Amino acid sequence: MAISQMQELSLLLPKELLDEILSYLQNLQSVEIQDLQTKETWKGAFEKELVWNPDTSFSEHLQALTRRQEKLARMIENLQAFVPKKKMLEALKEAPLETSFVSLEQMGQARDEEAFLAAIQQQFQVLARAQEVKETAQSEVAELEKWVSLDVTPVALKQFKHLRAFVGTIPTSGNNQFNIRLQDYPNLEVQEVFTSSTEKGILVLCKAEVAKETQAVLTELGFKLFEYAFEELPKERLVALQAMIKEQEALITSTKIQLASSNEELKQLKCQLDYVLNLTSRQESKEALASTQNLVALEGWIEQEQIEDLRMGLTQQFGGAVLLQIHEMTAADRQHVPTKLKNNALIEPFELVTEMYSLPKYEDKDPTPVVSLFYFIFFGMMAADIGYGLLLFGGTSWALKALHIKPNLVKNLRFFRILGVGVALWGVIYGSFFGFKLPFAIVDTSTDVITILIMSVVIGFITVMTGLYLSGAKNIRMKDYAEAYNSGFAWMLILVGLALLAAGRLFPSLAIAGLIGQWLAIINAVGIVLVSIISAKSLKGLGPALFNLYNISSYVGDLVSFTRLMALGLAGASIGSAFNLIVSLFPPFARFSIGIVLFIALHSINMFLSFLSGYVHGARLIFVEFFGKFYDGGGKAFKPLKPAGKYVRYKK
Repeated sequence: MAISQMQELSLLLPKELLDEILSYLQNLQSVEIQDLQTKETWKGAFEKELVWNPDTSFSEHLQALTRRQEKLARMIENLQAFVPKKKMLEALKEAPLETSFVSLEQMGQARDEEAFLAAIQQQFQVLARAQEVKETAQSEVAELEKWVSLDVTPVALKQFKHLRAFVGTIPTSGNNQFNIRLQDYPNLEVQEVFTSSTEKGILVLCKAEVAKETQAVLTELGFKLFEYAFEELPKERLVALQAMIKEQEALITSTKIQLASSNEELKQLKCQLDYVLNLTSRQESKEALASTQNLVALEGWIEQEQIEDLRMGLTQQFGGAVLLQIHEMTAADRQHVPTKLKNNALIEPFELVTEMYSLPKYEDKDPTPVVSLFYFIFFGMMAADIGYGLLLFGGTSWALKALHIKPNLVKNLRFFRILGVGVALWGVIYGSFFGFKLPFAIVDTSTDVITILIMSVVIGFITVMTGLYLSGAKNIRMKDYAEAYNSGFAWMLILVGLALLAAGRLFPSLAIAGLIGQWLAIINAVGIVLVSIISAKSLKGLGPALFNLYNISSYVGDLVSFTRLMALGLAGASIGSAFNLIVSLFPPFARFSIGIVLFIALHSINMFLSFLSGYVHGARLIFVEFFGKFYDGGGKAFKPLKPAGKYVRYKK
């Protein structure tokens, strides 16, 4: 059980070195900065304004960095839409962006970010303008195609002195009324240009003196004027527009090709965003510091084994300009120490289970080593199958070796790789290989159901006993000996006594063991009552003692909960066997064609459900039946100042 030993430190440095120091600490990734404004030892100094934030324009700088992040993130998103996407497997095999922290800082500082963004944005603007021109031209073409047979333009018709012309459309539904009204105006000349299902295009000529009257009649009939301000005929305008559309399409295509080949620019954008994110983290950390006119104070947490590296690094890079002090932790300080788990390569992946519940406090013990053993057993027993286990182990091993997995997912793959071994080992015990029964089964899932049930209860009994022991040990460390006995060791002895009593009743040859178990349970039940009364120094302790004894029902419930180890294991084996039976019913030809596809599909579903059940129910048994006996959690994770790592992986 390992929790890294932490040490509290403070740095005192010249104000002009602040940015360099923060950059150095971010690269080191080993110091968590404390907020001095929340510490009792600094509150008075801040209230009396003896110290203040080292950056007087903190919020403005942070807002500026946030705007830069947004611009870069938006540009990355826009550019990624044009860069061809690789298939998932190809993308996972592709080497990630990798550089050193120092190199990224140098590139980020040297790059003219505004000019770089403007150059890419210009391409998007060219594309947007070309698309807009094309869409406008297409819209105009759609309108002009109806007027292609018009032999005179509205502009030319306006040149007549004694005649007036109206070019436009009327609804097709008003044809009869239009024809009737035309009979009242024999001097009108009407030419039909086009007819569609909804409207008719017409050219109307009349004498100048009756123009207003003619216009009124046309308006009454739903006439809509054709807005056309060009001197060339519509058919000539159409030719020009179609040429313009082709020109814009060529420009759009070339711009998209150019954007699609912007892999290098995309990489630079991602690097620049990571650089700005790092700047933002350093800027945010300044809010936790204290400053005078010339000096800045920084306090934080560091692992003990990292102290000498920090001391040497500061001396080499900054000489004697930075004062490093290590503080002895007080009892009050220990309540705020962050937790960093430290386990070997086999146990470390199971930290995921502990973290999913809650990290232990700094003063507590890390339960991960015990959790790793029980979870390994639980998951394996619930998904027991040699084939499933080998696939899980092989698949995760291949992914870890062949693919470039994000660092935060590597631990998950290692976790499931170890669990794959557990699934395969339990598959050997059950003699199951993709649902087929093997001849070397130690326990047969078809005939040894009671045996598997007893195994599940025994595993549950051991788990509960371990939790009670850890509860007792925890209370002894806290010097609460009464609670150590009442909530831990007494119940261990009571449960052992009841187990011996049950064995004596079931097997007459173990009658003496049953008698010992009976008195062991009675003595410790009485012991809980006596210890409770003595620790309370009055009969008031009798009530809590009786309530404690009533908890016997919860322990029975805990043991019953472990029968899910049997139930889910048998369910997975039965379903796999049923799938095999279905495929075996096919004729030989179908069995080795569609049957193979069906076999793979059905077992993939069963394997997924088995792993999901093992994951969920395994965690449930740990959190409720095991952690419920002794573990409170409540620890705060150690969060050192470190690079963002959104897109870039950093070389050590």
